[in-house]
Amino acid sequence: MNLDVDFMISDMPTVVAALPSTLILSLDSMLWALVFALICGGAQLARVPVLDKVTLVINTFIKGIPLVVQLLFCYYAVPYVVKWFDGLMHRTYDPQHLPYFGAAVLALALNFGAYITDVVISSTRAIDRGQWESAYACGMTRFQALRRVVAPQIVVISLPNMTNYFIWLLKGTSLASIVNVVEMLTTARLSAADGYQFLEAYIDAAIIYWIVCAFIEWLSGRIYHSAGSYLLPPNASTA
Repeated sequence: MNLDVDFMISDMPTVVAALPSTLILSLDSMLWALVFALICGGAQLARVPVLDKVTLVINTFIKGIPLVVQLLFCYYAVPYVVKWFDGLMHRTYDPQHLPYFGAAVLALALNFGAYITDVVISSTRAIDRGQWESAYACGMTRFQALRRVVAPQIVVISLPNMTNYFIWLLKGTSLASIVNVVEMLTTARLSAADGYQFLEAYIDAAIIYWIVCAFIEWLSGRIYHSAGSYLLPPNASTA
């Protein structure tokens, strides 16, 4: 059996056309993962009574369950949740048009949010206590010190890990096909169904994933190289 190169070339635009849906799913999931991570990380860093323990247990529980199981759970839970909200905010329960995209976003956001919580905590603790004290000595409030001094450093410190998790999440969206979400891998499989040229279609998808991930990694490196220069010791070089 030989690879059908002609099919790979002709099928590439079809697979590329599904890239926006994959990116939208990735960006939406990453946004809510960050929200979840900031809430959980903030509760643990501030040592909020009870809440810090609850978020720790939730994170540990989420990280101990495979992503596929979480996707399937959200997939089967969505109809119950939608039906429960039936009639609220002028929405009507329609079993044939369920928001399975939202279910995929929820599962991905919770899964990666649990891991990103560790990034938030470790990046915050990497900031020297003297940064806070220097800000207070300049007359800043705690919020001003966080916004103007500490938060920018946290963002830069966490950027490499955040980039890795986003790339991991981008590739994880390929599992969303099991909950009826049409993304790039699903499109590749459907396009190859007629002629059973699945290997060629999957190679197309793999090439696109690789190009996108390489670009994200390159862009992140450029941003870190530029924004992270002020974190270096005096006389140090970023080259």
